[in-house]
Amino acid sequence: MSGKFTHYLITRFNVPVKNWDLDKSGRPTLDNAWMEERIQLFQAYCVPTVRQQTERNFTWIVYCGRNTAPAYLDMIRKSISSVQNAEVRLADDFNELLNDLRQWLIKAQTPFVITSRVDNDDGLGLEYIYKVQSHFEARDKLLINLAGGILYDTGRKVMTRLRHSPFNHYGSLIEQIKPEGTVLTVLGYPHDNPPGEIKVLNVEYDAAWLKIIHDRNLKSRISGVPVFPKKVIAQFGLSADAFPISVSRMLSYSIAKWFSIVRRKLRFS
Repeated sequence: MSGKFTHYLITRFNVPVKNWDLDKSGRPTLDNAWMEERIQLFQAYCVPTVRQQTERNFTWIVYCGRNTAPAYLDMIRKSISSVQNAEVRLADDFNELLNDLRQWLIKAQTPFVITSRVDNDDGLGLEYIYKVQSHFEARDKLLINLAGGILYDTGRKVMTRLRHSPFNHYGSLIEQIKPEGTVLTVLGYPHDNPPGEIKVLNVEYDAAWLKIIHDRNLKSRISGVPVFPKKVIAQFGLSADAFPISVSRMLSYSIAKWFSIVRRKLRFS
């Protein structure tokens, strides 16, 4: 680790959260079907992209619910076993998760900590950790937002790019460790509504993260400009097989996107 900071990547796998009982399809979350589907996505997109980070000076903490079935915990632990400095921690609910994480962070042997986040069904660009650390400033409550990323809809088989996404799911919060206080952490507030004391540093980078759109998301939808996988897969260390594409649906999405842009321009002209 740098002598100035310690960097933690946080993933909440299935710790219960208030108002998170149903996904966008109306099906229950955290049941066996949900867990099995999430573990598949975790193994296909999240773990490989974290494992292949070009900068490996970070600790990955994956939080699971304390009541998680032993078989699922074993699968998750086995999945991350190839990632250096990765471990599973347990929590009954989100409040316990935050308390546990904060107690962990204030024991850091560096003046600052960085907390980054990635969902269990998403991935990171191979230089994500490197880009965050390269923009480190010794400043309390500085949020580094890598603004650009890729979205992939597994059902429609459509891939898009967002070049500028402020307040996205993949922020990294720098905080100073103070003997008399605690830390907020990047999980301590809604990602799209940071507290007023946080300064945001937007960093333009085309493929910092990979958002996977599927039926079991809470509310995510595809957006952005269409792009074919061969132009971006090298930045995630994944094979083209991970991104089957429907040319007809890509074309339909492109036409709909074009008409949406035209209508918007006409409305405000």
